[in-house]
Amino acid sequence: MQDRLNTTRQNLFFEHLSPGVGLGFPVPKDWLPITSFPLLIIVGMTGVGKSTITKALVEEGLDFILLPNRRVLTERIIIAPMLKIQEKLMQSHCRIKRLTYTRLYREYFPGGMGHILASLHINPQQVNSMLVFDSLRGENEVRYAAKALKNAKFVMLTAPNTVRLERLLKRHDSFDWIANQELDDPMQIIPGVLTNFASLGVPEASAYFTPEEQQEILELVKKRVVTGVELRDKLKIFVEESQNYDSVPTKQILEAMDTSDRSLIIDTIASPQESAKAIICQLCKYGDIKTNK
Repeated sequence: MQDRLNTTRQNLFFEHLSPGVGLGFPVPKDWLPITSFPLLIIVGMTGVGKSTITKALVEEGLDFILLPNRRVLTERIIIAPMLKIQEKLMQSHCRIKRLTYTRLYREYFPGGMGHILASLHINPQQVNSMLVFDSLRGENEVRYAAKALKNAKFVMLTAPNTVRLERLLKRHDSFDWIANQELDDPMQIIPGVLTNFASLGVPEASAYFTPEEQQEILELVKKRVVTGVELRDKLKIFVEESQNYDSVPTKQILEAMDTSDRSLIIDTIASPQESAKAIICQLCKYGDIKTNK
């Protein structure tokens, strides 16, 4: 399968992903590799506030162009070729299945999404501002991007696990659906008998929360803030993503970068505006950027 995947990637005709941004071969005349442009890479897991911070950067006047995001690139560059290899039709995939595909892609291209990002080409006639990418996750992706994209800046957004889960529960994004499984009948999850995450069929989630936090989260079902099925599904996404991308070594890589100007780590418990201002301040301190204020 690896040979077929390599052949598929090598034969990938140049694809325009967004105005002035593309990937594949042959590269159009006068287009340049992404390494020729100032680039800000946002690093973070689901629920750390990446979309909110990106909007705040606009409000605070940062002049930038947002690259096709992780969802788009996963769909078009990872899932589509793999389905072609397996001779399957394109279809909507649940979050768990998508994580399976990205994990498989990393087996062939260890840099994962970092590898894809570093392969992009840009049309300088259409792009004349800093580029921002949302987002990289995990040690492999960040390590690869840090080496391949020497001029890139990194901002890692973090948040406590309870905050990330709360945001995941509140956002009601259709992207977060997962395929049918056991206990899909809400009547099989009785709020009154929920004593731990194992009662929801997600015992592995206990590793990411204290016993006190676990009980507070289960109270959301007992108080009917969310249904048991909603909580179970979001916990499954949370666990699968956390197992796929360990944030601890990711943070250590950024902290160990040889120059202080390349990375910034922000706890998004602070307001989005404060976080955006900290990012812009870092960019202004170490490089020339444009702002609209």
